[in-house]
Amino acid sequence: MLLAIGDLLEEILIQLKEPPVRGQDTPVRSARIRGGSAANVAAIDAEMGGTPRLVCQVGDDAVGYLLAEDVRSRGVQVDVRHSGATGVIVTTVGLGVRSRLVDRGASRGPTMLDDVELEGVTQLYVAASAFTEDPLASAIEGLLASLAECRIPVVVSGPSAADLELLGVDAFTELIRTLRPDAVVLNRAEHKAVGCQPRQALAGARTTIVTAGSRPTLVLQASGDTESVPVAPIATIRDRTGAGDGFLAGFLSSRRTGADAVAACHAGHRVAARVLQNLGPTTVR
Repeated sequence: MLLAIGDLLEEILIQLKEPPVRGQDTPVRSARIRGGSAANVAAIDAEMGGTPRLVCQVGDDAVGYLLAEDVRSRGVQVDVRHSGATGVIVTTVGLGVRSRLVDRGASRGPTMLDDVELEGVTQLYVAASAFTEDPLASAIEGLLASLAECRIPVVVSGPSAADLELLGVDAFTELIRTLRPDAVVLNRAEHKAVGCQPRQALAGARTTIVTAGSRPTLVLQASGDTESVPVAPIATIRDRTGAGDGFLAGFLSSRRTGADAVAACHAGHRVAARVLQNLGPTTVR
């Protein structure tokens, strides 16, 4: 069983067809979807037949209850706390630019994680953003000792530029050295931002995965071995939202079956391709 810990948010997609003009209304197209890497990975894992568990906190508001029910309806075992206001991501796309405005809101919690959360768990996924703010960061750190004792493999996704501003490069690299995860998955910009050379693995990680959109994904082993995994072309892309989470879900699912990192990347590419053909972070049309 996969355990995902972290964000469950509302995401508002806004497609711009022309630059906004100050003081004037600008016509746009919009959609409201589920956001948050932990929730997206868990939901996509369930869509593929997994039985994941999501531990998160959302607001004690209508949006929070709707989001939790959405994830639950996809087959995810949801351990959710309701407190405060649900976080929101506003993503604007169009005119050659994609930007995100993030208010994590209630997802900065929960304040405690119990060992009972690990019952039946064989794999843990956590995004770097979960380590940036308390009380969630301290709660996860309190669970790490239990993870080591249970020998549960951990996969961590890379920090965004905003995450690094809060956490710091040194703190992130020290976290990886201490945690010794099965894999760290970053895109090229994140890999460079944490101080790595193009084909340099992160110290402490068994495997460092560096994605690059439609370009080949690099698999960097702690032993120094490097492999390049090609990405099959996709004829039609409807929406890029959640493609990275789709890759993570496919990678994690494949690793649970015993696949090596290269085979797991191929699986990640296949799932990401399905997400790219749908609106939002889902493989379901």
